[in-house]
Amino acid sequence: MAVWWIATFGLVLCLGFIGGTIIYGIKGALHSDDSTIVDPLPKEKD
Repeated sequence: MAVWWIATFGLVLCLGFIGGTIIYGIKGALHSDDSTIVDPLPKEKD
């Protein structure tokens, strides 16, 4: 029975690392500050 708990814990840990890596990559790719540098908003005229 202990082997199943260890295997389950290992699987959850591995899935957590994989999910965290994916989320980290997506957050880096969708960095919102880069969009204003590449394509700045036009300035309003008075």
